[in-house]
Amino acid sequence: MEETSHYAVSAFTRKLIDEIAQSHFSLRAWLIFLSRSWDRSLEDMRKSPARMRSSWYWVAAVAAMGAAIILLALWFETTERALTALVLWLPWYAGAVFFLLTHLGMVDDSQGMPHQSLLPANGLSFLRLALAPLVLWPCLQVPVNVITGPIFVVFLAALSLSDLLDGWLARRQKSCTRMGRMLDVLADLALLTFLAAGLYLAGVIPGPLLLLLIVRYPVLLIGVLVLYFVRGPRPLRPTLIGRATTFATSIVLLTIALKTLLPVSWPTTLWIEWSVWFLYVLISVNILYLIQLAFAWASRREIPDSQTG
Repeated sequence: MEETSHYAVSAFTRKLIDEIAQSHFSLRAWLIFLSRSWDRSLEDMRKSPARMRSSWYWVAAVAAMGAAIILLALWFETTERALTALVLWLPWYAGAVFFLLTHLGMVDDSQGMPHQSLLPANGLSFLRLALAPLVLWPCLQVPVNVITGPIFVVFLAALSLSDLLDGWLARRQKSCTRMGRMLDVLADLALLTFLAAGLYLAGVIPGPLLLLLIVRYPVLLIGVLVLYFVRGPRPLRPTLIGRATTFATSIVLLTIALKTLLPVSWPTTLWIEWSVWFLYVLISVNILYLIQLAFAWASRREIPDSQTG
């Protein structure tokens, strides 16, 4: 019965995609797509009380962590800065919760058998996604408070390590899910983008680097959406250059953040300058590769399956 339900969802999704394509992506088709997807999400929630309960546990835990960060800002900084962090974070958190609850039907394994609860790996990815905007707060005023600086280094390190931990848990428990793949990608994009924006506002990375990052991620997401609607839902694996770009960006931004939040002598200014130039080249090559894939699709040449930048 559970396996049939999985294939019904797949057929349901493919039918909606076909209807949108046949109507030439009209507004009415998109509205129908959203309406039917929402109805299916509600159905998944009603059929999955155990998954709903475990999801709410994660939602409550992440809300408590976010509230602790806001209280930290209120205690050691100013009320204005705490309110700024709260106003920035609440809408994003609400959106992350909405995404989590409306994708409960995608907590299934590679054979299509749904899990009975939200898995730890999925929860860690949700945590990283939901808390990502809060990495902006300590970067809004430099130098930071001598107490909040080290605390935020631990916070940022924990969010970054969760990226390694959720993948390790998923592989160890053999619990890789469709939701997990989506959450992991979205959380990585959100964390790096907000961190880059915070470092730019702090004046420690140049605007062109932030612009390149902002350009790369929408190009990547648009490419995935095009493949999704044109070629149908299928698993996507990041390319080697995509992995290298994300890894290098993470290391460079985290190292610069360490320099910003703590009174340390390393990395040096020269190291930061050379690292930024390295990212210019790497991200530009990645964007050009994505554009080349788009042209390959436009000219009706075959795009390798399971590849994304």
